Amino acid sequence: MLKGIKSENRRQVLRTLILLGAFTLVLAVIKTVQIMLAIAEGKRHGPPPEAVTTVIAAKDRWRNTFTTVGSFSANKGATLSTEGSGNVVRIGFESGAKVVEGQILIELDRSVEEANLQGAVARLDLAKQNLTRAQTLRTQSAVSAANFEDAQARAKQAESDVRSIQGAIERKTILAPFTGRAGIRTVNVSQYVTAGTPLVPLYSVDPIHFNFSAPQNVAPALRDSKEQVQIFVDAFPGRVFAGSVTAVNPNVSEVTRSVEVQATIDNQSEDLLPGMFGEVRIELGEFKEVVALPVTSIQYAPYGNSVYVVQPQEEQVGQAVEEDAANRAPRLAKVRQQIVQLGDRRGDFVAVLKGLKGGEEVVTLGTFKLRPDAMVMIMSDQSVPASLNPDVKNS
Repeated sequence: MLKGIKSENRRQVLRTLILLGAFTLVLAVIKTVQIMLAIAEGKRHGPPPEAVTTVIAAKDRWRNTFTTVGSFSANKGATLSTEGSGNVVRIGFESGAKVVEGQILIELDRSVEEANLQGAVARLDLAKQNLTRAQTLRTQSAVSAANFEDAQARAKQAESDVRSIQGAIERKTILAPFTGRAGIRTVNVSQYVTAGTPLVPLYSVDPIHFNFSAPQNVAPALRDSKEQVQIFVDAFPGRVFAGSVTAVNPNVSEVTRSVEVQATIDNQSEDLLPGMFGEVRIELGEFKEVVALPVTSIQYAPYGNSVYVVQPQEEQVGQAVEEDAANRAPRLAKVRQQIVQLGDRRGDFVAVLKGLKGGEEVVTLGTFKLRPDAMVMIMSDQSVPASLNPDVKNS
């Protein structure tokens, strides 16, 4: 009897295992069918289109642009000092004020020299009188030639003494050698100064010069020319200062293989100061035809730079959205990857020399999400503006 019961239990366990296996097999078959259907559905519809913006590639005529940095220097500049020593008795300007040529800036005590001048003038008058008498007596042969020549020498010596003292007095007066703006004076009234002591800097900054270096391959285009330049200064963001090349050194540095260039800029407002740092841009050479694209359109890669070009299609896969020019509605399209050769960059644009034609529609934003023959949704109302001169404010 016990043997029959154990046999019945074994059959029960076996039936349970068979049912579980069958159920597991059915589930596996169902899931396999579902996965295969999902794969087929994915292959049929493909991935969803990526949202991008586009631009129509436009033809333009550009010249080669040379960009470098440099610094400003004064048209005229000097730190004034005195050739003599003495106490300061007068200061004829205020620090930072504009002065004109010939204006008295600083006077030193010259009382001793003026007293000496009076004595020298008196001796000169006496020497001239003695010379006049000697000339009269000489015509009457009443004086020897030696005495006459001695009178002449004494008169010249007295005249030389007067001029020497007058020069010493003039050196005690510091005049503005040119019209400009004075800096901060380093002396005060009653202060004793010695010869060579710096007194005040003086600069003329209208116009002002901008000095920079250019490589030797650019030097021939700058030599004997009046090329226009644009200068950008960090102290004045959004402003461009226009000028022209006025001087080019006739020699090339053996160390840097570059040539020193000087441009001149109007500076009536005196915003630009000597020593300021700036960036200069110069257009050189002949105009050449290029296709200009925003820099955001370019996919840079070691094996070659590329862009994604929109392909017009008669039939779109999936639900197509027709372009509405009036409402700038989004539309579906397919893109292809195109290798391009790039040229100069100007502002937010870069020149395409080969690989693209004017009038083709190119993706500007969203290129990192794309692959060849991908579907895209062109969002015409979400494009980012680009400018050839982004550093200059539009007024």
